[in-house]
Amino acid sequence: MNNRQPEFYSSKSIDFNEYASDFLFEKLQQLELINLGKINIALSGGTTPLPILEILKTKKLNWSKFNFFMVDERVVSIDDDSSNFGNISKSFFEGITSTRFSMVQNGISFSESIAMYQQIISNSVPIGQNGFPQFDLILLGMGDDGHTASLFPSTLALLEQKEFVVLNKVPQLSTERITLTYPVILNSKEIIVLVKGERKKEIIEELYTSESHNFPISKIIQTHENLKWLTD
Repeated sequence: MNNRQPEFYSSKSIDFNEYASDFLFEKLQQLELINLGKINIALSGGTTPLPILEILKTKKLNWSKFNFFMVDERVVSIDDDSSNFGNISKSFFEGITSTRFSMVQNGISFSESIAMYQQIISNSVPIGQNGFPQFDLILLGMGDDGHTASLFPSTLALLEQKEFVVLNKVPQLSTERITLTYPVILNSKEIIVLVKGERKKEIIEELYTSESHNFPISKIIQTHENLKWLTD
């Protein structure tokens, strides 16, 4: 159990997207200073990060030092309008010189894509003593049901302890998602969670005041020792 007090950073009266992009810029600057080699960062999908990343790409960094990975993905082609990688590419990747890796490769099956992505992670991200990769930073979000990455309530991926990446069946959405697993997320050096909206604030309050909930993100906040909340 993590006994550290939670760290909250709020935009308050400042525009959330501007505030979050400045916060992340300072974080990436710090990583640039302390890392001699490549810096490995995993980004979550969804709509919340897109305007933040749109601003972040205009900041002056040595972007070639950064490798960007995806935390989760929909089971669609990269060209699909709902592709997390595709949407982040338009908002962010296409404006910087960083290396970026998609969970999905067009022309092969999703299971083959997952195997390839897992191999890319093994080749690019340092592996810790526990056998799992250690990202320098993972950027997460949180849904109205308390899911994070594509770790949804009552799904099998919540139980995965061996694989880095899995295809997770999500019956409540009648679909499947690709996601990093708990062991990989929990092995990250740092986690930042981006959240907006009143419902998210209610969930955060419940996370820290009640044990009678079924929020997948609770395992992360209870375990990880370097987690920060970035809220509006």
